[in-house]
Amino acid sequence: MPKIKAVLFDMDGLMFDTESMYYRANQATADSIGMPFDYPFYERYIGASDKDFFAAIRSEQTDKHLANRFIEQSKIDIEKALLEKALPKKLGLEKLLEYLKSQNIEMIVASSTERNMVEKLVNNAGLSKYFTEIVGGDGVKDSKPDPAIFLKALSKTTATPSEALVLEDSLNGVRAAHAAGIPVIMIPDLISPNEEAKEKATDILPDLTKVIEYIEN
Repeated sequence: MPKIKAVLFDMDGLMFDTESMYYRANQATADSIGMPFDYPFYERYIGASDKDFFAAIRSEQTDKHLANRFIEQSKIDIEKALLEKALPKKLGLEKLLEYLKSQNIEMIVASSTERNMVEKLVNNAGLSKYFTEIVGGDGVKDSKPDPAIFLKALSKTTATPSEALVLEDSLNGVRAAHAAGIPVIMIPDLISPNEEAKEKATDILPDLTKVIEYIEN
């Protein structure tokens, strides 16, 4: 395996324990306005952009007025939930960031969340010093599982695809990295790896603490 020069980080569910927070906030919003909503629907869009998630809401809800109410209110409710206090960091995150910094390995965040929100959350967590760039879902035309976001993130490093490593928690993210030709480690959060994930991921690890061992070996 070539020496790793850059690591591309997903954010939600990988760096921060946010996916369950997103679901709870969305479910509460839907319940408050009487709109049908459940976890199996939400699960299909883990790792995808807000744009794709909201497009699916509009497509699958027969009451378009209710769908628009949900979209407007959920944006408010989720932003409030995310920004009211520092988000819980995933196990091993800071140790991994310090290790990568000590090895002069470039670090980029490549998240389906809009860039402005990613910047706020990374700054609030005191982690902005580690990342040379942030690529948000609003910075590319197509979201994960399309490879565009990882290709754009890679272009901001000095690494070739084989010299980079993507860290992802979602199947959509694994699909995107695989399509980009970049090795990807899946660290599952809400979604257990299925056969497709096992086939497309370079490795599947239980948490971020194991990534250092992977890189060193």
